[in-house]
Order: sequence, then structure tokens, then C-alpha cells
Amino acid sequence: MNKTLLTTLCALLLVVAMIGCEREVVETIIVNDTGNDTDCFTCHSGSDLGLAMEAISDQYGYSIHASNDNTDRNRLGASYYASCEKCHTSEGFIAEVTGVPASGEYFSSINCFTCHTPHENGDLSVRVTEAITLADGTAYNKGQSNLCASCHQSRRDVNVYVAADTTGTFTIPGHFGPHYGNQGDMLIGANAYEYATYTYYSSAHKNVTVDGCIDCHMAAGRHASYGGHSWNMISEDKGYELTQGCNIPSCHNSGISDLDLTAQADFDWDGTVEGIQTEVHGLLDSLQIHLEAAGFVDSTGHSISGVVIPSQDSAGALYNFIYVEDDRSFGVHNTDYVVGLLQSSINFLATGDPNGTPARNSDIVASHK
Repeated sequence: MNKTLLTTLCALLLVVAMIGCEREVVETIIVNDTGNDTDCFTCHSGSDLGLAMEAISDQYGYSIHASNDNTDRNRLGASYYASCEKCHTSEGFIAEVTGVPASGEYFSSINCFTCHTPHENGDLSVRVTEAITLADGTAYNKGQSNLCASCHQSRRDVNVYVAADTTGTFTIPGHFGPHYGNQGDMLIGANAYEYATYTYYSSAHKNVTVDGCIDCHMAAGRHASYGGHSWNMISEDKGYELTQGCNIPSCHNSGISDLDLTAQADFDWDGTVEGIQTEVHGLLDSLQIHLEAAGFVDSTGHSISGVVIPSQDSAGALYNFIYVEDDRSFGVHNTDYVVGLLQSSINFLATGDPNGTPARNSDIVASHK
């Protein structure tokens, strides 16, 4: 199936999910893959549907899911890629959630049938509705976004992964961290390295977002490049920021126009209260300086494979640095948790106490200075 047809089918099926399917589903309905997108219109047609299809098709075209990136992470490339299939390919994800192994003959990128069942119930149900258990055993249960969290979570249990060896030290492996897409963990404040004597909190997003990711990332944008089925929060084309999902009565009530909302305090200790994302970038800059000084990361902030870290708590500071970077919201998903993770990590590396108060490093040149 070519990319144009795939995108069109995705849009069509998602629209049907919204407007309903009037055809009675009697037995298993077979979707014919003939390379002709007119087959879908045998049952689903109409001008309203066509217009909506175009809109959703445009949105999906701007998404990372449509980019086909990393689909080659499958067993046909190398046997060790087999564990990647479940989130990097459509066939792998369906196999993971249904329990029916993929044939392994071919693998395709994420598409509409990856997340939605087209005809089983006649309503394009999502494939995952039940709560998700994160790698550390924490339950993620936020409505329709349980589907998202099936993949947007850490692949590692921090309690096992960041553990000292028999000598009390920790050696940095070739790849260190939660494995990139840990947004589910971050949103509910879980599975980062938490110092035993430090108290961590989560911000309101943990509780007020009934459907988690969807409440914000799928709000309607005024251009196809953000919101909806692009899932983008910022339009790179237009420069728009998606605040529609934020400005509702139960949340910010039309109070924000910028995702870098002014922070409640000077989190990065630079003497100025700035936007949350700006403050978090400042904390990351500070933590990177301490990690570089310790020899754990290079000048680009990447961990250095093979370096022996003297303690589990020191390794935890490095893990938290990567955990926050990999989330990529820079505090928006869970401000309180991010600030706690970064401040306690800086405090520990600077003073040996996660509750300590280090002097501000005069060499810090934060990204916002």
C-alpha cells in the first residue's frame, strides 16, 4: 500500500469513527487492499466525509508517526531489533496488543490500523483501552491516552536499571536512559530516580487531564500542522502554539497564549522568574555542568559509555538528566516533578545531599542568558 493511499485510508477511517458507521456489521468484514482508495467509498461516501477526510489527511501528514522514521527497527534488519517492532512498526504493535505474533515477512510504518480496529465493532475502536502498567509497576490509567502510553513510556524500571554493582559502583552502558519516549511516566510522575530523603510532587496535569495526552495534543488547531492527528503542540510552519486544550474552564480558562507559562518561582536560581520551559532549560544547563565536571557526559550532554560512576545516587543524577531531556516537554507535562528531579540531582552532585543548597555555579551560561 503506497503512502498516499495509507494516509487517505487513515483519514477516512478516523472520520468514520467520529460520524459513526451506518452499515450493520454482521460477520468479519475483509478490507481489500487493492491499491485503489475508491474501495472504501463503496460503503463510506458523501461530501461531508470527503471534506473531513482531507482535513485529517493533512494533519496526519505533519505527524512524526507518518514520517516512517525508525520503521527499519525490526527483525529483518537485525535480530536484536525484534524488541523494537512493538512500537516502531504497525505489525509489531498489533502483535503486542493482540498476542498474535507478527509473521515477520514485512513491516510498515504506524498507520490508522495500528491504533484503530476498522470493522470489528463498526466504530473504529482503539486497540488499547485498559490501564497500562509502566516498567516500574506504576499504573497509567488516563482514558483514551492509555493507547498512547502503550509506547510512550520508559522501557526500563529505574529501580533495577540504576543499581550499583557488587563493588558499589555503576558503569555507564552504551545506551543509558529511559529510551526516549517516556512521556507517560513523566505525566503521572513515575519511574525517574528519586532520592530517598527528598520529597517529590506532581503538578495538576497528572489529575486534571482525563484523557492525558489527547486533551492537549489533539485539541483543534487552526492549521493542519498542529493539533488533531498531527499531535504537534507547535506549528513549525506557522509558528502557532496549541493552547486550545489548555484554555478551558477546568484548566487555564483562556488564561494562556504561550506554552512557556510564567513559573511560580525562580526554579533555576538565576535571580529571575521566567517561563517554566526556560527555567527547566536553566536547571538542565546547571546539571549538565556538574555531570561534565564529574566526567559522566561530554560537552554535548551525551553520556560517556564505559565510565565508572562511584555511586548509585550519582548515576541517578545522570538518569534524571536524560529522563527530562527525553520527555521533551521541558516541564510542561509535569512541572513539579521535573523541578524536583533536577534540583535534587544538582543538590546531590554539588553537596552530597539532595536537600542541600549549592552555591550557584558562576560558570553556568543558561540557554536564556
